[in-house]
Amino acid sequence: MSTRYEALVSRIHSGQVAILDCGTSTELERRGATMDDQVWSARVSIESFDVLVETHQAYIDAGADVITVNGYASSRLVLGPADLADEVRTINMKNIEAALLARERCGNNNVLVAGSISTELPFTDELRQRAEIHISKEVLFDAFNEMVSFYEDGEVDLVLLEMMSVPSRMLPLFECVSSSRLPVWCGLSAERSDRNATITGYGDQTIPLIDNIQEAVNFGFEGMGIMHSSVDLIGDAIELVKTKHDGLIMAYPDSGYFKSPNWQFEEIITPDRLVQFATQWKQAGTNIIGGCCGLGPEHTAALCNLK
Repeated sequence: MSTRYEALVSRIHSGQVAILDCGTSTELERRGATMDDQVWSARVSIESFDVLVETHQAYIDAGADVITVNGYASSRLVLGPADLADEVRTINMKNIEAALLARERCGNNNVLVAGSISTELPFTDELRQRAEIHISKEVLFDAFNEMVSFYEDGEVDLVLLEMMSVPSRMLPLFECVSSSRLPVWCGLSAERSDRNATITGYGDQTIPLIDNIQEAVNFGFEGMGIMHSSVDLIGDAIELVKTKHDGLIMAYPDSGYFKSPNWQFEEIITPDRLVQFATQWKQAGTNIIGGCCGLGPEHTAALCNLK
């Protein structure tokens, strides 16, 4: 556990809200990086390294206490079916290098670097279906352990699990990260069909969110919360998290939608409106707040008013 991580947790326990960055891939495309239909932003670290560094710098300059490695779509589960298996290590180590270099260039050694791991599969239907056929528990363990090893070797400050919602893939990931020497924050994704409906895991309305929360709680992660979920859902979902988890509480929503072939989001919440929601989450005990897809450095800067 790094001293900067311990220092941030100490500040949180003293009452300060920690600000997590917002959507890395969203900002990458805004800055001209090419998004790939199959692997989203995974190749940016080897195709547009400088843009990736500048994106992380933008979030640090906006006031983020934690920046996220561009690793959401860079595991072997995504890259392998896209015939990029030979580039897995290079892509991930360059991702880590970009985040660390951004911190160095900004001269703020207090900023934490979080290593993102998801259970994501390729983004096109054809490749996703092919990947699903060949997935086994052994394949999952190999892919997730590999990501953990990259982050341990790369000396990031913590592991950030993103969009946890599919038990068949998230539980093997939980097992892998539970043995890591790095602290783990777990971001669960949720949805509901209407205001009065049961909150469920994102993408599968047969699984109540509370069940996924309990599965995560069983592994004793230091931080837990709701991410890549709508702002009007987060508050209620956080209350469910609090019934099971007494550690650090996270909230980082997405906003808007995108139209293929572009990955640029439309109808995004304004920074001021986001702060209105985030103020309520803070009052309810949330102590790590950021943003996901659609949100950018301007939202990070606004959220810093909560510190």
